[in-house]
Amino acid sequence: MRSSARRSGGRPDDDLRRAALRLTAQFTALVLILLAVVGGIVFAIVAKSVAESNERALVAATQIDSAQDAPNGTFVTIVDAHDGGQVMTAPGMPDDLLDTAALQSVAAGGGDVRSERTVDGRRYLLLTTSSTGDRNHDRVVQVALDEHESAEELTRLATALLIAAGVAAVLAFVAAYVMARRAIRPLAEALALQRRFVADASHELRTPLTLLSTRAQLLKRRGRSGLPDDVTASVEEIVTDTRALTEILDDLLIAADPRSVAEPTDVDVAEVADEAVALLRDDAHARGLALSRSGGADPVVVSGSRAALLRLVIALANNALDHARGTVDVDVTTAGTWAVLRVSDDGPGFSPEIAANAFERFASGRAAGSSEAEGSRHYGLGLSIVAEITRRHHGTVTIDRSAPGGAVVCSIPLAAPARGR
Repeated sequence: MRSSARRSGGRPDDDLRRAALRLTAQFTALVLILLAVVGGIVFAIVAKSVAESNERALVAATQIDSAQDAPNGTFVTIVDAHDGGQVMTAPGMPDDLLDTAALQSVAAGGGDVRSERTVDGRRYLLLTTSSTGDRNHDRVVQVALDEHESAEELTRLATALLIAAGVAAVLAFVAAYVMARRAIRPLAEALALQRRFVADASHELRTPLTLLSTRAQLLKRRGRSGLPDDVTASVEEIVTDTRALTEILDDLLIAADPRSVAEPTDVDVAEVADEAVALLRDDAHARGLALSRSGGADPVVVSGSRAALLRLVIALANNALDHARGTVDVDVTTAGTWAVLRVSDDGPGFSPEIAANAFERFASGRAAGSSEAEGSRHYGLGLSIVAEITRRHHGTVTIDRSAPGGAVVCSIPLAAPARGR
């Protein structure tokens, strides 16, 4: 198991820096999104205001009496019917700006014509109309408004918004990084403390466990000829138990240290269930309970950690043994692309209050003081461990209250080669 784990990450300071940078990047991205939304709204409001201002300028220019009186950037062409259709144009009017087709259309009795033209790289907004104040449609006026200044105004606004967004993003990044470092530092210190505890636990637990395993193996070799068969069988069980405990310890250490990642392997859930039942059968017998394993004998293979799945089955079975009246059943089947592990008992079942928080840490359905009276203390961690291991294997865990005594059902995706069996 230890050979299948690899180390990831680096020093605590590097982890702290990476975490702070991730939070800073997320906060800065949020600020940029908000600035983009606000900037877009401001730009849209100003652009609409500019368009309305241009529209008012066009309409106002149709009321002037002389083309020479037009303001800068506005070119007026007047066709007066009283003067025999004389055409008056503003001085300096660019070539090809006059829209003669629009003038003819309005002069013939048509409605107002609005259009746009681009001349010499400048865009003009045109309005051709015969509605010119108190006159009786006896003249046609065409106004061309240069939109260059309006476009420059909008460009300056967009540039200012972009510069403000850039400055705000830099300030937000610096401020967020400083605050993130300060906020994460206590968590980093707690994580470092946890890692030290994991290292100490690894050393303190593995050493006596290794000695126990070695002595059990030595006793097993010596006892084959000089000890009764039942004692020899017990010694073999001790060897098996210590091996399982070593695997479980390694899995616990990997699960506790986020820098360690276990390489998934193909695990036969049915075989793991058989091993868990064998490990717990003596305990069940001592309690006067019958522990059995049902389901087919065919392999049910998933991808994950064998030691973790063994912990899962043991935790489920122990929970069932604690509440059973007479029998506990561990059932392993498949359903489509899922391996289904179902542990049921003939106990009182799960009440709605217990089922609501059964998978939370330190949640327990036992009455206060009952555990101590039975000689063992329970911490309410069994089902929370089940939920955590199931999550690590991308599965789901549920409580089936429809069963007579209650059941816990774990579903884990089958390994790719095993799907379709």
